[in-house]
Amino acid sequence: MGYRSNVMAVFYTYDPIEFPSIKLFIDEHMPDWCKEEEHMRVFKQERNQSTLQGIVFEFRDVKWYESYADVQGFEQALKKFEKLSDGGHAWLWEFIRLGEEVEDVESRSSYQSDGLLYVSRSIECDF
Repeated sequence: MGYRSNVMAVFYTYDPIEFPSIKLFIDEHMPDWCKEEEHMRVFKQERNQSTLQGIVFEFRDVKWYESYADVQGFEQALKKFEKLSDGGHAWLWEFIRLGEEVEDVESRSSYQSDGLLYVSRSIECDF
């Protein structure tokens, strides 16, 4: 059966000019299995007189092992996105992996992320 996790990641911007570039990045770099309708959704929301736009990925009850090619593909895309977001783009990202054990929580994000994702013994999205 194996150890299972719930994973959620969000890639977003408050700059409407930047969102098409984020979408293009996802189309070109994210593995195809991640882009299936059950895992990926696009969102747009007005927040604090700004427009928040992005893409959220959600994977429930998955074996999230670093040795798996599917996980490696996602992590490679995330690392590329992280580099680009550090390079002056108005791109933000967040990632949470919630394992079966209570203390097994992995959380990473860009420096100026808004904390859209949070853990409440399940992964929730604040938008």
